[in-house]
Amino acid sequence: MPYCPRCGVEIEDRLDTCPLCDTHIPDEVRDNPDKPGEFPEDVIPPKPMYKELTKRQKRIFVTSLIIFLGFFPIAVTAGIDISQHKEITWSYYVMVPVVGVVIITWFFYRFSNRPIISVTVMMIIVLVIQILLGEKSASGTFSVVPILSFFLISFIAIEALLFYCVFKKPKIVKLLYAILLDGAFFVGALNWITSSKFSWSLIVISCILPVFIYLIYIQHTKKRGLNVIGFFFFDLALMLLAIDYTTSHILTWSIITTMIFVVIGVFFYVLHISLFNDTDWRKALHL
Repeated sequence: MPYCPRCGVEIEDRLDTCPLCDTHIPDEVRDNPDKPGEFPEDVIPPKPMYKELTKRQKRIFVTSLIIFLGFFPIAVTAGIDISQHKEITWSYYVMVPVVGVVIITWFFYRFSNRPIISVTVMMIIVLVIQILLGEKSASGTFSVVPILSFFLISFIAIEALLFYCVFKKPKIVKLLYAILLDGAFFVGALNWITSSKFSWSLIVISCILPVFIYLIYIQHTKKRGLNVIGFFFFDLALMLLAIDYTTSHILTWSIITTMIFVVIGVFFYVLHISLFNDTDWRKALHL
């Protein structure tokens, strides 16, 4: 076999150009093969084996892949169902969610840099799936009102948190107390819609709000010293008081735990001031 006159690579007889430097192979080189020459420094980089796809081609490929992965199980389940019952029966409960998942997946791929659009579309599609499945299984007794109520609460809570994350880009502590505050709203609204009063949600809120206060204290406290521990015990005492009152509408066992935790909190405050007695009292107390 001949060698390339430019880069010295061995060339197959069937090739007209060098696969490495794209140099044309003349006939005289084929007729009189010579020893390979030295590899030149300015050799042209080899061509890629596969042509790189454009953005449009990549989008078409990913979209086709999503559609195939989604509609393949639809075709299988629908075919089995029709062959058994001569109509669509149980496969309906597979097809509707799968179609919803395909649409949600495509929106997340297409608008990956716009979470507000993708998440909003996802929630709307989930609502449509619930309505379609509910109407199919209820046989005329299905009511859309409860689903719409739950959807409205979830939509407001998730969208509010999403807008806060997208436009404010909070740090981890601010994000945590934003999640807790949003969770308190969601729990309270859900309890009110289901029973027209606040009952079990007060217990959950009694646990969430003290943690929310503690995170705010950490966020606005420059020092991370013993006063953070002292404030934690004060905050824990407040949580137990709130839980006790919401469960029994009077203060019983929480009085004992509050006295214990308040004493521990005062101990850490006094210990902090005694260790850093050369500082200002307001700074020592993290005020």
